Amino acid sequence: MTRAVIKLKHDIGDLMPMLARNIEGCAYNTVEPMVAFRYKNLRVIGHRKEITVADAEGESSAREVISFLKDTLADAD
Repeated sequence: MTRAVIKLKHDIGDLMPMLARNIEGCAYNTVEPMVAFRYKNLRVIGHRKEITVADAEGESSAREVISFLKDTLADAD
């Protein structure tokens, strides 16, 4: 198991409240805009310009989390 760090080109701080509303068990810190949640057996922490995936089994785990986040935002209320 390892940790994947995904650097983002754009600031996603404005999307964090939406992620917190639409991901079950998601914690949202408004002071230091960040979200934290579990996706399958992965621990995910999202900051404004970086997403960390802990317990990843490789690049495919990180890609799966990114796909999940994209789908969640596309389906968001």
